[in-house]
Amino acid sequence: MGKVASAEAAGSIIRRVREERGISRAFLAKQTGIGARTIYALEQGESENFGLGNYLKLLDALEMDMSVDLDKPLEPPTALESSIELPELKMADIWSLDGGNEK
Repeated sequence: MGKVASAEAAGSIIRRVREERGISRAFLAKQTGIGARTIYALEQGESENFGLGNYLKLLDALEMDMSVDLDKPLEPPTALESSIELPELKMADIWSLDGGNEK
């Protein structure tokens, strides 16, 4: 499906796949233990702190996979930066949601 760059985009994908598969929010909530209102908020892009664990529950229930690109090169920090903090790795740069029936 491609690169996911925001929580809003991830929610939109969840909604689209859920609807394409004819799954209601209520059913998905029951399958995952995540409230239907929480799923709605995610789908509308209103839930910034949804949590990776909850995404994984939804992906599993929707028979989707999440892939992580560990081969993507990161720019090494300069000597000054490395002494202050580690470089920030944005999840949107390394993961994507893959819908499908590959399981």
